[in-house]
Amino acid sequence: MKITFLGTGAAEGIPAINCQCHHCRRAREEGAPLTRERNAMLFELPDYNLLVESPPGVREMINRYGVNRLEGVLVTHSAYDHVGGVREFEYWQDRLDFLADENLFRLIKREHWTARLDEVMFHIPYYPGAALYFGEFSLLPFAVRRKQPIFGFSLKEGEHRVVYTSDTPARLTNYARCLMRHADLLIVNTPTFKPPKEDHITVVEAIRLKEEVEARELILTYINHNNKPHDELEAYVQAFEGVRVAYDGMSIEL
Repeated sequence: MKITFLGTGAAEGIPAINCQCHHCRRAREEGAPLTRERNAMLFELPDYNLLVESPPGVREMINRYGVNRLEGVLVTHSAYDHVGGVREFEYWQDRLDFLADENLFRLIKREHWTARLDEVMFHIPYYPGAALYFGEFSLLPFAVRRKQPIFGFSLKEGEHRVVYTSDTPARLTNYARCLMRHADLLIVNTPTFKPPKEDHITVVEAIRLKEEVEARELILTYINHNNKPHDELEAYVQAFEGVRVAYDGMSIEL
């Protein structure tokens, strides 16, 4: 399994438009890895390349990293920074699966879908707690929010298991924690550094979560400009075993 972090920023990206905070000023002056496009990941799996999230700017990411093959696109919720680029796939030159919960898909169809996408995309519904089998790997979605449809997933390929939380608060269900237990890799969206942040888990809380569920490795992504700049975050996580900060273009293999 290979995972490439095409974009690692939160909704506003870094530098945020018209922002003069210290973090954004540094990003404009110094460039990568302080700059961050909106969050998206490519999972290269047996006979199946899966794009997770389709943010605005996905066309530029796909071109920049030479993504020439995709079998599926999975989105975790209907927020613009997670699905606002889906119309770019009107021009994809082959068939694509579009993985989304049925209620989530209804929201996406209302705001983002087109007749042309119907010609390219096959909607593959996923259901929380029900595994989707793809031959040599499987994907098990789980709900991370009650009031709006937002989903994470556990992905297993061979002996390796990766859990992606998407936009979750720190208060997780016991079920979600069980899915995370002893994961080889936990990928957590952590826009800000420390509490209080009721609607999203923070860096400090995600590191604590890794220890509680005994995950082997943690990668922090979905960083916003109110978080520490990349070099400062990297310096901070060095005190914790098995914790890394994602940056745009980072690839790992399991």
